Amino acid sequence: MPEVNMRHARTEEQRRLYERIQGDRVCSFCVDFCQGKSPTYHPNPVIKETEHWAFTESFPKYEGAEKHFLIVSKFFDEERHVLFPNLPPEAWQDLGVLIEWAIEEYRLPAGGFFFRFGDTDFTGASISHFHAQLIFGGGKEGEALRVKLGYKAK
Repeated sequence: MPEVNMRHARTEEQRRLYERIQGDRVCSFCVDFCQGKSPTYHPNPVIKETEHWAFTESFPKYEGAEKHFLIVSKFFDEERHVLFPNLPPEAWQDLGVLIEWAIEEYRLPAGGFFFRFGDTDFTGASISHFHAQLIFGGGKEGEALRVKLGYKAK
C-alpha cells in the first residue's frame, strides 16, 4: 500500500505536495509528526502533542469547513505503521482527552470526528498513516458538508 494515494488529492497544491512526498519516498506523517521536530511537508505547525498523538490544522480543509483538524498517531516502527486496532488502550484514552481539549479550546458547539483504516483505495484517504479528523462545518442550515469515507459497493 503506498504512503500517499494521489487519486485522493483534493487540490492542485495538495497534489504537488504529494508528488514531492512520493519523490522523497517517505511517510510524511512519520517525518512531520513522529520525530519531535517542525513539520517538513505539512504546511501547518503542530498545535498540541501528547505521548500518542499530534494535533494540527488539516491541509487543505474540507470544502465548507470552518475548522478542520488532523490528529495523527505517533505509533510507528522501522518496519511498518502501527495500525488500528493495534493501538494500546492508553492511546485511545489519550485521544479522548485530546478531543475534549480541542472542543473546549476552539469552542466547538458541534462537529464530526472520524478516522479511516486500511487500504486507502477503499477508504478514500490520501495518507495511509493512521490519523483522525475533527471537523466543524460552521453552519446550521444550507448545503451539507460532505466527507468521503469510502466507496459504495457495486
